[in-house]
Amino acid sequence: MNEKNELVNGAELYRTNGRGRLHVLGCSHLQTTDLSQLIVADTTDRAERELCSECDKEIRGVGRTEYPSLDAAFEALKFPVENRPRMREIAAELDFDLVWAPQARSYIAAGHRDRHAAAAAYFNRGFVDVHLDTGGYARHELPTAVQRGGGDGRRQVAERNAATCPTCFLELPANGTCDTCD
Repeated sequence: MNEKNELVNGAELYRTNGRGRLHVLGCSHLQTTDLSQLIVADTTDRAERELCSECDKEIRGVGRTEYPSLDAAFEALKFPVENRPRMREIAAELDFDLVWAPQARSYIAAGHRDRHAAAAAYFNRGFVDVHLDTGGYARHELPTAVQRGGGDGRRQVAERNAATCPTCFLELPANGTCDTCD
């Protein structure tokens, strides 16, 4: 067995209920990272399904950017500042000696130099998936969750209840004085 196959065989791969390819958990091609909606790839899946080309690169380390620390990676990928303290708490409980982001820069992984295929954790902008000793990952939601999928990719802004003019019922500007009725 060549080195590439050993790395792929050692990787924890997932698939959806559909007929798609196999992916690592942090792959941007997955429409969800909700573990309840993903299936861990078994030997049949590995034999019958193709591996996502981006995931193949990730597993082999092609296009991977390594960082000297999680903080350096958080800054480089512009992760929400509000989430970083909780991410640091989670990281303090992990054993890792390597921090990287894949070519797509969609997440930050923490793992070991001698086990390229396995990540101790995947740090995303709104959650962290931590590898369990029994297999699979445990999800840790973060204070500022950025939703994926659908829309135009821009961050959604919470709607505010705007005050309206009691006379003309138009939205009041920030100063509270109606421009129409004043």
